[in-house]
Amino acid sequence: MNLPVILDITLGLIFCYLILSLMASEIQELITTILQWRAQHLKKSIEVLIAGSVDESTPESQSARELANSLYEHPLLRDLNQGAKGSIEKGFRKISGGIANLIRTLSPKKENIFGDKKSGPSYIPPDVFARTLIDQLKIKELAQMISYARVERFKQQNLLQQIVGIYQDSELADENKAPIQKEFVKLGENFDEILADFKAQRTTLDGTIDRMAIKINTFIKNCQLTLPANDSSLETFYSRLAVFHQDNFNESERKALLGSLKPSLNEVVQIITKNPEVFAEFEKIFQDKNSPTYQSIVQLIDSLPVSLKQSLSELANRAKTGTLNIEEDLRNLQNQVETWFDHSMTRASGVYKRNAKGVAILIGLVVAIVANADTIHIVNSLSKNSVLRAAISQNAQQLVSNNPASDLSSVRALNNQVRKALDDVPLPLGWGAENVKEQAERNWQIPYLRQILGWLVSGIAISMGSSFWFDLLSKVVNVRNAGKGNYPTKDDNPST
Repeated sequence: MNLPVILDITLGLIFCYLILSLMASEIQELITTILQWRAQHLKKSIEVLIAGSVDESTPESQSARELANSLYEHPLLRDLNQGAKGSIEKGFRKISGGIANLIRTLSPKKENIFGDKKSGPSYIPPDVFARTLIDQLKIKELAQMISYARVERFKQQNLLQQIVGIYQDSELADENKAPIQKEFVKLGENFDEILADFKAQRTTLDGTIDRMAIKINTFIKNCQLTLPANDSSLETFYSRLAVFHQDNFNESERKALLGSLKPSLNEVVQIITKNPEVFAEFEKIFQDKNSPTYQSIVQLIDSLPVSLKQSLSELANRAKTGTLNIEEDLRNLQNQVETWFDHSMTRASGVYKRNAKGVAILIGLVVAIVANADTIHIVNSLSKNSVLRAAISQNAQQLVSNNPASDLSSVRALNNQVRKALDDVPLPLGWGAENVKEQAERNWQIPYLRQILGWLVSGIAISMGSSFWFDLLSKVVNVRNAGKGNYPTKDDNPST
């Protein structure tokens, strides 16, 4: 058997594998779509990432499942799961959903992994996951609450109480006290409005402090306009107020004040991890422990898996900038969560590919048996049938020329061309009487052993995928064509 014949046999065998692997790929893709394997694997991978464990029986895993379900309810993730639009697509979605529900009912675990939803996204961008997780953990809300509590305490202890102390120490005349008290009440009301705006996030922390400083200046000017001049006690009162204002709101003190009022990212995370000192400060914010806001936050914190809290603490340490700017730290935290999620999904992708490979082998074996694709019989038929080899070779070259490897973008288009080629090529496949008879004539002493081995080899080959076999087919065709002019013929004289 010379080299051209060997190449033709190899070409024919690869051509058969390509045909069958195209069929297997279509079957696997259909099963994957109906059962939503990619979406389910993604959801389970997120649960493992949150729980830090693959054991689904632990309380941590159950908490991770609940948190993952709440993440999937977030608008950013919910919008990734696009539903069917047309009537045909909706009909197919209903059929596939019914099949998935039936399989779920027959399985030992009848719980829907998507919770109340019928499906989920098959891919989540890292930045979307990071923003969703940070929103779900209410990190920005917690930072705002701590800032509000600290500003409230600053207003009460550092501003109003000190003004009251200055008022009491100034030994003012009785006729001057009433106007000052009236202006002081207005100042307190102005402070309350400023804090209400800050709580509702209508103003920033910097703006809130600036407005407080302006209102104190207004308080001093109103007192000066209302009360008589040339009063030594009043002059002392105004002077002490001016010093008080300068001490609290000069440029250096203002910068230090903002740093003390803004919580760091670590402090916010320590609330989530229930650090005793920081969590005690947080609890002081809520006088009513039965308020819905307090109850929802505490319930969320208690429901988080320990592994997630530890991971979040580590990510927060990495995100520290040392600038006391929580906004910048939050951006860094989002980047850290994106990297954390991306690395986890890379590992999950490897697991999915291994699982998909196992399924591909099973589907390949089923296709090999159903198509009666016996590799040993295929090789024997190709080695003895020159007409078959020539027909396969011609169709293979045409297939490769029509679909260069670099331009192979549509498996469906390739599948259609292969089917047309099959009309002219009687491949040694199938359960036809003639094909089965040839297999029986060449069988070994142990019945069906040769056939089973042939199916097994074919099944493993089919599982390698249509892309692999098409690339290999292209290379063999190129080698065969390149070698045509180099084979000696009967007219050649090797000695010359």
